[in-house]
This record gives sequence, C-alpha cells and structure tokens, in this order.
Amino acid sequence: MRDKIETPQFDGSPASNQIIKSAAKALQESLSYNTQAVELSDWSRRNVSRWPGAYAVSLDRKKWQRFVSSPAKYKPRQRSLAMLAWHWLFEVYPHSITPLWREATGDRSPLPNALVPALHSFMSPGGNPINMEALTYLKGDYAVYRPSYINLKNIMVMSMTCGMGDDPSRFVIEMASSLDETSKPEYVEGFAIPYRDCILFQGRIRNTGAPFIFVMSGLPLNADGDGYERGDGTLLVGASGARSSAYPIAMRRRGGEIPVRTYAPKQFETLFSADEKPMHKEIIELFNRGIVGWQ
Repeated sequence: MRDKIETPQFDGSPASNQIIKSAAKALQESLSYNTQAVELSDWSRRNVSRWPGAYAVSLDRKKWQRFVSSPAKYKPRQRSLAMLAWHWLFEVYPHSITPLWREATGDRSPLPNALVPALHSFMSPGGNPINMEALTYLKGDYAVYRPSYINLKNIMVMSMTCGMGDDPSRFVIEMASSLDETSKPEYVEGFAIPYRDCILFQGRIRNTGAPFIFVMSGLPLNADGDGYERGDGTLLVGASGARSSAYPIAMRRRGGEIPVRTYAPKQFETLFSADEKPMHKEIIELFNRGIVGWQ
C-alpha cells in the first residue's frame, strides 16, 4: 500500500516558496534550523544529480533561517535552494509540508463524506493521503462472522457490502441475532477508514445509533489481485444500558446470497462445504481467542 504522497512538481512560484518556509517553521518544533540546514545540505549533495543543471547547497543555521524568514518573492543566492528544499521536505519530512500543500492547492478528499477525511486526518499525523487503493480492494460483498452477544457459543453470520454508490468508503451490514430464520434483521451503516495495513470500520446500528466499531487486519488479495479475500479483527459494541464488549470478528469475500442469521455451532459448521472446512477451522480458532466483556 502507498503510504505517502508523490512529490508535486516544484514551479518556483512565491506560493510554493511560502509553503517551504511555513513547513520549515513547523518542523522547527522538533528539528532546529541548524539541524535542518545540515540535513538539507547533506541530502542535496547526495541527490542533486537527479536534476540536471541544479547545484547542491551549502547551508548553516544563519543562511537557512534567512531564507525561511524572508518574503516569498526573495531569491536566494544559491539558486537551487528552494527546489531542493521542496523535494527534501516532501521526501524526508512529508508530515511538515503535505498538509500545507493541500491547503494551498485546494487538494480535496475524493470521498463524498466528511467523516472519513476527518478521522483519517486525525489518525494520520504524517499527512499521508487516504489510501484509495485499499478502498478499491475492499469493494464487494462479504460474509462476516462473530460470536452472538446473546449466547457466546452461537455464531452470528452477517452480510456486509463495501463500496456503496459513489462512496467507496461506505459499508452496510445486515445481521440477525435470533436463531429463528424469520427474525427481523438489523442494519449497521458506516464508513471504512484505511490506516497503515489495517482498516477501521466506524459504524452504528441504524435503529438505535449504538456504535458498532471494528478493525480488520491481515488483508490478503484474492487470486486475481483485484480485491481483499479476507480479514480478521476485533469488534467493539457499546449498547445503551449495557457495558461495552469486544468480540473477535472475521470477514470472508463471498459470492451469491449470504444466509443472515445466528447459528448453533453444529449448524454453523454445515454452512461450509468440504473444500471450505479450513475456513471454518480458521474462524473457530479466531473465536477461541476469547471475548472481552462484563457479566
């Protein structure tokens, strides 16, 4: 998965120079101007050959601070300074410059909702973009398995669809807590937020508004390489009037109709064909890790 933005082209404009200066000032909280100057000088000597006609820079604290504090239109004597500083910051300290570049250029989230960009920004202090590739891989239908909150020995089989309409981050889950095949289903709706090699599913039960939050990790691609095949994780449920609990949860990509209901252990096993017995074993082993809850 991509975890940082590709360096935008440097155009030498006052606006771009100002982004560099603002990033250096922000970086000063953790990296002094003197250290910045030394690192940038060393980096420029190692990398300047990537740009024909450019010259490596030689900086000390005073020279670098003079550039950072100067007006945006100021042109330093070392003519390649701004260009090299631009690439250095994006490649080595992207968290200091990427948010400033996005704000200045109006770079907007490709998602039609406010929640995912806000949570992603909160969980991504490095300023990395939303991993749209992960959301593309996530799109599709899954059977989702978890222990029943009514009887922990039973297994709830839920149906989840990821990527709804024009929003690749939106998901909906259908579930039924009863062993009765005619029981009325409940629905969870929410949004998926990729982070690192995991995905946070921030949801709520539609009728009650109770939070329904789970994290999936271990997300291998399918044989075609165009979608996630499976994921395992942990579910947090907080219902009104009850203490929150954490359950193991697993998802497996499935085609066709998914039988949404709660099953006793023996019934659950019959859902898997002979070829799928390893999948059944994996899910049961995941459930055997235990549940965090209160009596």
